[in-house]
Amino acid sequence: NGKVVKTFRVAIGQPAYPTPTGTYKIVTKQKNPTWIPPDSPWAEGLGEIPPGPGNPLGTRWIGTSAPAVGIHGTYADWSIGTAASHGCLRMHIPDVEELYEKVSIGMPVEINP
Repeated sequence: NGKVVKTFRVAIGQPAYPTPTGTYKIVTKQKNPTWIPPDSPWAEGLGEIPPGPGNPLGTRWIGTSAPAVGIHGTYADWSIGTAASHGCLRMHIPDVEELYEKVSIGMPVEINP
């Protein structure tokens, strides 16, 4: 219905890797995701990171239709409220777990960092 239900503090993309703006759709959801290095120069030579405290995606991944951009948790709580990511929206672990339960695949998401 277009009403804002809740807002969360997030980390957005660094100036070199800005978070895209616009309306997208949720296309995937995953609990305890494995981080797979993206095809990007900054990730060259990095390997997969299994679920756990060292995983940069935290405990949840909500993939959007924006290419290679999703909403995910982070163990780097200090980064929330800053431009620290490579384009994704980072959230505190409890916040992304709450959001994960409230969204479904196909749902629109407006990104306005």
